[in-house]
Amino acid sequence: MSEVLASSTIFSLNADLPTALPAPAEGHVSALDSAVLTRDHERQPCLIRRFTAAGATLRLPTGDLCEGDPHILELKNGQAIPGTLSWLGEEEAGFVFDATIDVVGTLARNLAILPAERRLVPRVEIHQTICLHRGNNVEFSRTRDISQAGLGIQTNLALQEGDAVQLAIDGLRPITGRVRWERGGFAGIAFDEELGWQTLMPWLREVQNRPQRPAEPRPVGFHDEERGFGLTADKNAIRLNAPGRVREGMVWWNVQVRNLTGMLVEFEADGDFTKGSQLWISIPGSSGWPINVIEVEGHRYLAEFRLPLRPHELALIAPGRLQAS
Repeated sequence: MSEVLASSTIFSLNADLPTALPAPAEGHVSALDSAVLTRDHERQPCLIRRFTAAGATLRLPTGDLCEGDPHILELKNGQAIPGTLSWLGEEEAGFVFDATIDVVGTLARNLAILPAERRLVPRVEIHQTICLHRGNNVEFSRTRDISQAGLGIQTNLALQEGDAVQLAIDGLRPITGRVRWERGGFAGIAFDEELGWQTLMPWLREVQNRPQRPAEPRPVGFHDEERGFGLTADKNAIRLNAPGRVREGMVWWNVQVRNLTGMLVEFEADGDFTKGSQLWISIPGSSGWPINVIEVEGHRYLAEFRLPLRPHELALIAPGRLQAS
C-alpha cells in the first residue's frame, strides 16, 4: 500500500446536483482535491468535497460570492469547467456545471498527472447490486462506494467486525475481504487484496457507460403467460427467486434465478447475453453447470442445461420443493 494519502474527495457516478454535506471528519479536509474558482480576473482557491457529472460541492470562503454568478472551476489536471453557483452556505457552495462532465474521464486525468507509484483511485460513490457471501449465507446487497482498498455496502445480513466475506461484483472477478465495521445495516468491507487502478478504472468506465435498468423491476410473472416467455406457465418448474451467478469467459455476473426445471433455468441479469451464449451458472447449494442461452427478453434469459439435472442435483438446489412444485 502506498504511503501517499488518498484523496478524500467523493467522486460520484450519479448525475445529481450538488447538495450540502455533513462536516468532514477531522483530518480529512487537507486530503480534499484542490481547485480554483475563477471569474473575470478573480481567483478563489477551493477544495472539492463531492464531484458528480452535474456539479460539485466546494469548500471555500463564501463571503464575497453571489448565487447565480457564472464561474469557471479549474482543476489541477488542467480541466476548466464553466458553471454557476447554485447555492451558498457557511464556507461551502454548490457549483452546477453548464454541461454534463465525464466523471471517469476526470478521474483518469487526475491519475495521469501523478507518477505511477502514487496513482490511487479515490472513493467513488456508486450504486450497484452485488452478491454477498458470508459462510452459508448469500444475499444481494447494494454498494454505496468503492475504492482500491474496499467497499461500502447496505445489507440485511447480520455482519460482525472481522467476518470473512466474498463479494461477487458484475464485471469483476470474485473478491474476498473482511468486515471492517458495521452500523445499522451498513458495513465497510476491506479487500484482502487491493484492486489495482489498472483494474478499477476500466471497470468504472464500463459501469458509467452501462445502460441503467429501471429502478423498479416489473413484478415477476406480469403478463408472462400471455407473452409465452420463460417458465412461469410451467407447473412443474421450481420457483426459486434466489441469488446466483453466471460466468462468461473470466467475468462473473450476478443473477436472480427465477424458475428452474431439470432442463431449463430462467434468470435476470444486468449482463448483455445473446441467444446462443455459452455460460456457466452457479446457484447456492451447487457447484454449477454449463448452460446455453436459448431465449432473451430485455434482461431476462432462458437457458438450457447442456446436461439435464438429475433429481439429487435439483434436491440440493431446492430441498423440500420438488414435491411441492
